[in-house]
Amino acid sequence: MILNHPKLYLFKNNSGKSFIYSGYTGFILEDSPRIQNHLENIEFDEEVDRYLLGESGEDPFLESLLPTKPFVDTILFFVTNQCNLACSYCYERANNVHNLKKLDIKTFKTTVLYFIENFEHQNVINIGFFGGEPLLNFPLIKESIKVLKEISSTRNIIFHYCITTNGTLLNDEIIDFLISHNVNIGISIDGTETLHDLHRKFLDGRGSYRVIIENVAKLAKYCNITAQITITDYKIDLIELYQELENNGFSAIKTECVVSPKFKNSSDDLQCFSENLQLFADYFISNLRKKRIIKYIDLLGVLKNLHFGSSRFLPCNTGFNKYSVATDGSIYFCQRFMNLPEFKWGNAIKELDLKKREQFLKRHIVTMRGLGRCKDCWAQRVCGGTCYHASYVETGITERISELYCGFRKVIYEK
Repeated sequence: MILNHPKLYLFKNNSGKSFIYSGYTGFILEDSPRIQNHLENIEFDEEVDRYLLGESGEDPFLESLLPTKPFVDTILFFVTNQCNLACSYCYERANNVHNLKKLDIKTFKTTVLYFIENFEHQNVINIGFFGGEPLLNFPLIKESIKVLKEISSTRNIIFHYCITTNGTLLNDEIIDFLISHNVNIGISIDGTETLHDLHRKFLDGRGSYRVIIENVAKLAKYCNITAQITITDYKIDLIELYQELENNGFSAIKTECVVSPKFKNSSDDLQCFSENLQLFADYFISNLRKKRIIKYIDLLGVLKNLHFGSSRFLPCNTGFNKYSVATDGSIYFCQRFMNLPEFKWGNAIKELDLKKREQFLKRHIVTMRGLGRCKDCWAQRVCGGTCYHASYVETGITERISELYCGFRKVIYEK
């Protein structure tokens, strides 16, 4: 940190050149005598002050970001509550979501039209199919896309589709359908075979890794597949993991840390992850010099934010322009809070409780998170605060911060 500015972060690149990252504005500047003269109060420089400190004396006020008529960009549908796996850290089982309920096409269509007619939106809306394991209700997915094409033809709206699946049920019919309708595919896979099978088992106790890899091999010939990885072991070799998944047909990886009372990670574990991530960052840069991009979405996302100047006030878009819909049509701000009544915001019949939404977002501005701890954090503008669900699991309160998640994400921002 620099002088009396806890949110200015001084760092060097691999060539030893110094840079300053500003947690006040989200900008990165190359260090220079001019900047140092300003920071040491030798000579006030208005331009430097604007880039480094911005309006640092004022907390961002979210009302300007909350239009009277809310905006929708993404709608995530639980098409079924059933799942054919029993993952060790499943938040849905913790919330008692798993049951035989399935989404029906009438509820799906009613909800889509509700959002279109009552929310601001651009001419592209993203529709996500989620679960449970969504492919257990594949007929509904097919029917849903047919309905969306009908709506698209009359409403001048383009729908983009994505699915998050465990990848075990992919067959020729499903693969053909997903490819022909340009469905973006994310497959949950948690590491190398031994680690994955330890945590993501079939209901009869068998590991699921081999089945997934065989299915990915069929699918990868025709489209890109993102590996959505939950890190359960902080000692994991990220380079080895990336190379193994790439060799097996995955085109990109995205990581989250496991957040469950069953998993306890120490500061030593986090330090190990930090060291492994540094090795991965070096691997990332060495490949970039060869004009090859390593598609680790977390790193690429942070680089993009830093390049343009990041000014996030919330940890993600859930509840802001992204909403999750349960099998019964109930609307939640986030899919991880399904079946928890206090986080239900309404439905397409009784309408969304917009006051509840507004109050929730205002309470979670990053400068107010963690009893004020986030306010002076250098990573505030690139982070936006810790994941709501991680905070809830760890502390019981979404406004607090998750120490585990904070440490995990901050290591990524640092690297």
